[in-house]
Amino acid sequence: MRETSVPTRASMPGRTLVEWPAHPPVFPRPGATASELAALLEAMQAGDADDIALLEQVVGWQQLVGVALAAQARAVRDLVARGYDATGVLADEIASALASTRTAAQVLVSRAAGLGELPAVETALRDGAMDARKVDAVLDELAALVVGTEALPDVAAVDAAANAVAQVAAERAGDLTPTQLRRVVRREVIAVDPAAARERSRRAVEQRRVETGWAPDGMAWVSAFVPAPDAMLVKAVLDAATEPVDAHDHRTRDQRRADVLVSIFRTIADQGTLPCGTSVPGRRGARPQVQVTVAASTLLGLDENPAELAGYGPLPADVARQVAQDATWRRLLTDPLDGTLVERSTRAYRPGRVLGGHVSARDQTCTFPGCVRPAASCELDHVEPWREAPAAAAASGDPPQTRADNLQPLCKGHHDLKTKGLWKARRSVPDGGVEWTSHLGVRYLVRPQPVLSAPTSPQAVRSRVARVRDDAAP
Repeated sequence: MRETSVPTRASMPGRTLVEWPAHPPVFPRPGATASELAALLEAMQAGDADDIALLEQVVGWQQLVGVALAAQARAVRDLVARGYDATGVLADEIASALASTRTAAQVLVSRAAGLGELPAVETALRDGAMDARKVDAVLDELAALVVGTEALPDVAAVDAAANAVAQVAAERAGDLTPTQLRRVVRREVIAVDPAAARERSRRAVEQRRVETGWAPDGMAWVSAFVPAPDAMLVKAVLDAATEPVDAHDHRTRDQRRADVLVSIFRTIADQGTLPCGTSVPGRRGARPQVQVTVAASTLLGLDENPAELAGYGPLPADVARQVAQDATWRRLLTDPLDGTLVERSTRAYRPGRVLGGHVSARDQTCTFPGCVRPAASCELDHVEPWREAPAAAAASGDPPQTRADNLQPLCKGHHDLKTKGLWKARRSVPDGGVEWTSHLGVRYLVRPQPVLSAPTSPQAVRSRVARVRDDAAP
């Protein structure tokens, strides 16, 4: 429970803000509207406030954020009520409007639905007892309650149980962190239906997976969702393989674990076989590979321009040079003005693979608005559908649609949206981009991206010139 040295509603019942001239308002303030909260907070002078008053402002602004989130959720529910989510594409619409990811937009849609079904949680959000993290934690845990079990035979039983647990969460949320609140709700959910909890535990094993998360400075996270015994096996092997045996090895234990883990997969990629001896199946006939695009001048050390790691983004020049030392090189010819791909070296690849490789190298990611799925893991789509090819051209064996300027990489989810006609795409001739039209009729233009971009800030330009002059000096 947060305590302050100023009077509270409990210690001074019935008194209003104007009767506290020597003290700042105390937050959160249950039942306050957005305008009331904003007026109180804006009236408090930060420069003249003491530490307690500043802390109250932090709490007050947080409550105002909660009020805004609740209002946003109502707007989302209104869109759903008007039928805009009948085909399940509202998240894509919101993601495009906010220039956000579909995952983040889906969180907004799901949160809006949950708040509409659980009044106690929405009230707690508006009153400052919960923030977005707490709300999402409660909704995540309550999602485990499903219809069709012995304890919850119908929708009415599920709704009653969910609202009962939500009431407990709302009453305790103000004193608990999101993690603590999640545990409280989980305990209540298990108690509501123990048999279903056992079944969920069994089925969770079927959801095991490995995920990659991007981080700054050329780094990334690789995480695995596996049964606890398997996780402990991985840990035991990494621990055993990284016992310090070389006094001159100054790497930390964590660094050695990471290096061993990567070395396992580097060996598999180089040899093309799994530990069991099975060949690794490649996409479009190619082995697993990492694509780094870097200017020849950077490889030669003439500048320090960033390289591009496909599916990740910019890499420091030094990292690109390290990768290039032990890599297979392929020549890419780019437009000197905008950096877009003009030609990709064919080397020993089949013609069909050349075209797919060119499209993947050119577009880099799925071309749906905001999607960053690497092109190498996407499906190739005809911007102008294949079925619309003129009969004469199709009969000639060379349909005009199967060419680089009419192909684009799309991840499976967005490819399905286009195939079902929920979103439409057409090539924008002037700049070579793709114009998408959403389910609501809103148009978004996805412009072609340079496969390698040079920094444009004055500082970066000056540093490049300085480096060249230093190298040219006697």
